Formats: sequence, structure tokens, C-alpha cells
Amino acid sequence: MMKLKTIFILTAVISFFTVFAAGAQSLHGDATYYGNKFHGRYTSDGSRYHKDSLTCAHRTLPFGTLLKVRNKKNGKEVIVKVTDRGPFRRGGIVDLSMAAARKIDMVSAGVVPVEVVRMGHVSDGLSVASFDNKQAQESLMPEQKYLDPVSGKYFTMAEWNENGGAKLEVERKRVALEQRSLYLSKVKLEPRWRILKDKMTAKNIVVK
Repeated sequence: MMKLKTIFILTAVISFFTVFAAGAQSLHGDATYYGNKFHGRYTSDGSRYHKDSLTCAHRTLPFGTLLKVRNKKNGKEVIVKVTDRGPFRRGGIVDLSMAAARKIDMVSAGVVPVEVVRMGHVSDGLSVASFDNKQAQESLMPEQKYLDPVSGKYFTMAEWNENGGAKLEVERKRVALEQRSLYLSKVKLEPRWRILKDKMTAKNIVVK
């Protein structure tokens, strides 16, 4: 009995990977999406999750795998890249970024039935933009940039990481010191007298 059970489990696992290896076949299950609290957190592939990027979590597929996810309720599709592990809820097969969830109009529902098809891998030179169809092109969203108030420059999270967050922080401090020095050179310095026990003491130079 134990042997039969083991054989059954192995057969199921092999069948699962065979389906995805075929590429043209699809899997069906539920899709969920990341909550806002996960924005900026590290994912399993070492990158940071960005709510405006077209990414997803899958339990077993290699990082960098591209998946086409179709909302079975409305037929809307989006192509995403696997960067994380999950979902671990029963029946769930993919966990989408917020941007991807909006693309297939599932945010209000929270959980929807989907069809998932493996499209390829980034190692093959593929990306979301590389698929020559209207849906894929519409699914491509530029990554949001944020203003660094000290340097006055805009950075995406990917650019911040690529350029080295520590180096940029050093540059931020350098610019801040320069701005402070410039401010101090322009402010008006005036003498102020200190009175102690009705007696006049040494004069102090202070900045107003």
C-alpha cells in the first residue's frame, strides 16, 4: 500500500512538471495578489518587490520564468515574471503583483480563477515586452520613479539598488553638507550680548 502511494505521488509530481515543460499547455487554479505592505520587501530571488512591476510568485517554477495569466471571469490577460515563492494557500497557483492584478481586473475580488501558461524564460532573451502582441505591450508598465529630495534626482528602486544604495546615501550627505555651508555663508551674522546677574559679559556671535 505504501509503495502504491509513493508511486502515485511521484506520478503526480512528474505530470505537474511535464505540463509546464510542454509550454503550450496550461494550469488552472486561483490567483491572489500582494498587499501594499509587501512593497519594497525582498523577494525569494533577491530583488525587491515593487507593486508597479509585472511580477509574480510561484511555488516551483524557476525565477525568471514568464507566465501568461488569464482571468477566467473576464478573459483579461497579463504576462508576468516569476521572482518569488508562493502562494501557499490551498488551490492557489500564482500570486500577482498589484500592477498585474489591476491588469486583469481582480483587485476588488481578491481571489479569482485563472489559467496560467508558461511562455518562456528571461535566459532565452525574452521579457514581457518581447511578446509581439497587443495584450503583452499593454501589460508593460514603466517602473515608478521617486524623488530624492536632497539630490533632486529621480530613481526607480532598481536604479537605487544597481547604483549602490550606500554610495547614493554618501552622496546625499555630501550634497546636504554643501547646501548647509552655502546657507551659512549667506545668512546675516549679528552680535548678541549676554547678561548675567545684571552684568554684561563677553560678546557671542550667533546665527539668526
